[in-house]
Amino acid sequence: MRTYQPNRATLSGWMSRRVGIVLLLVLIGLTAASFALLGDSEAAPELAPPFTLRNLDDEEVSLEAYRGSVIILDFWATWCMPCMKIFPEIHALQQTYEDRDVVLLVISFDKSAEDSREYLVENDLPTDNVLWGSLKEAHAVKDLFDVCGIVHTIVIDREGYIRYSGHPTKLTAEAIEPWL
Repeated sequence: MRTYQPNRATLSGWMSRRVGIVLLLVLIGLTAASFALLGDSEAAPELAPPFTLRNLDDEEVSLEAYRGSVIILDFWATWCMPCMKIFPEIHALQQTYEDRDVVLLVISFDKSAEDSREYLVENDLPTDNVLWGSLKEAHAVKDLFDVCGIVHTIVIDREGYIRYSGHPTKLTAEAIEPWL
């Protein structure tokens, strides 16, 4: 009895098709991941979920209290080197538009409020807009906004809709102008 043994040309064609299919699937996966990470600018904006946290001055701060302002919501920690690098730029962006009612709220992921406070005081930055409450509460807010990790920034318009969600380096003065 004779068994079928494919020749090299048949095996080569079969392997080429397999590799092509795998590459196509990888390309589709990467495209889907980039849309998920960068966001779909054509998607309808979502209403920002409400939350309340205590700030570093131990005052209760509610997102709802800032309705009518443009809110830059930054997820940050002193142990996150990319966060530390971009934080002065985000703070400067808010300061540029402060007279147009742009506010910066910072959700801290430090292990303690004192870690955040120490950095802010040393760098002459405000503490009333840095929200902590507890690490568990900070993670709950992160989950509300579907934030996978830090460094991450969200812009909420005056009506409470999320207009930007992504890496803060992409949030420029030109990018924030439409929501002012």
